[in-house]
Amino acid sequence: MKVLLAEDEPDIRLITRLALEDAGCTVVAVADGQAAVEAAIREGFDVALLDVMMPRMDGFATCTALRSHAETRALPIIFLTARSQEPEVQHGLALGAAGYIVKPFDVFSLVELMTHILEQQQQ
Repeated sequence: MKVLLAEDEPDIRLITRLALEDAGCTVVAVADGQAAVEAAIREGFDVALLDVMMPRMDGFATCTALRSHAETRALPIIFLTARSQEPEVQHGLALGAAGYIVKPFDVFSLVELMTHILEQQQQ
């Protein structure tokens, strides 16, 4: 699975990337939403993991931008964030995200969570 990871916090980005790679994923990790949009348009991904609170472009704006480009319109998006209030979760899902994983999360079960969300979306 090729994963686009957009996370501005360097430690979380590193730990998440390493856990995903350990599970066999190929990961491109970026530090902000604008870089995520550019990478997604340039490369093909199986899923994008987006933090909500990021510089330059937050996760919600990134999701909206990804949905507006033909190359990334169908890219499954999962929010990976500490923003856990129900209105925020509903907003993210309304923007077209496949799922919403709340921090802190178990990095070792992240691939399992992602796979479960993606399978539910396909049904």
